[in-house]
Amino acid sequence: MADAYQIQSNGGDTQSKPLLELYVKASGIDARRIGADLFCQEFWMELYALYEIGVARVEVKTVNVNSEAFKKNFLGAQPPIMIEEEKELTYTDNREIEGRIFHLAKEYNVPLFEKDPSAEKRIENLYRNFKLFLRAKVEFDKGKKEPSRVEDLPAQIKVHYNRVCEQLSNIDQLLSERKTRYLLGNSMTEYDCELMPRLHHIRIIGLSLLGFDIPHNFTHLWNYILTAYRTAAFIESCPADQDIIHHYKEQMNLFTNQRETLQSPTKTHTIPEKVLSDIRIKGLAPDVNVH
Repeated sequence: MADAYQIQSNGGDTQSKPLLELYVKASGIDARRIGADLFCQEFWMELYALYEIGVARVEVKTVNVNSEAFKKNFLGAQPPIMIEEEKELTYTDNREIEGRIFHLAKEYNVPLFEKDPSAEKRIENLYRNFKLFLRAKVEFDKGKKEPSRVEDLPAQIKVHYNRVCEQLSNIDQLLSERKTRYLLGNSMTEYDCELMPRLHHIRIIGLSLLGFDIPHNFTHLWNYILTAYRTAAFIESCPADQDIIHHYKEQMNLFTNQRETLQSPTKTHTIPEKVLSDIRIKGLAPDVNVH
């Protein structure tokens, strides 16, 4: 076990609220830090939404999945894992965790799981297409000192890049049409808990490993990313840049030098200055100060 991230109660009768313990995967660099597992962050954000309005007490704990203590306690289950102390229930399947959070949200009329086919269609397969692009480009760039430029990629790899950009464009268009803070309105829903971490991973890995950035002309999408960086549930659950990069390097069997593992952890929660300026010009976030 590693550090516990306890979310303090919002007041009231805390004993009447369920205590939900979420076990998330620790960083591969430092077991005291949060790892970069997307499902762990997604459930953490959903639980934070319940905590914010006083529906539940929440504790988040990082675990080293290779430790003997973890293997003994959870018998081969993998994070995310959720425990509900009062009912002595352990949820080890993602669908079980989602189901319990769903029922709590429904019981207390929290609009966390509103359905929207249009938003669902726009974000579906975005991460899958990004992973296809990632794998293909990393393989193509093996042995090169710097990532290849997108325009220099062969057509069979560029097609994955084009699919990612097409989906990002569709999300940008949806946000432009709706003019809302989040995907469905001014409150965070499960779609945001899914999309925000994935956009952040795409951004960090794109810049660090692929020589790729989310196109700067997608102003409404960038404003949405800025919203993520101002959303407590996202900030609280977001891993460091170094831990995200290490997570993908492990998946891709890429070399990580010791200097990278010794770096002080940083979190990129700012957006490009030119994009900030465009956001302000369009009046999407009038309180934004451009430096």
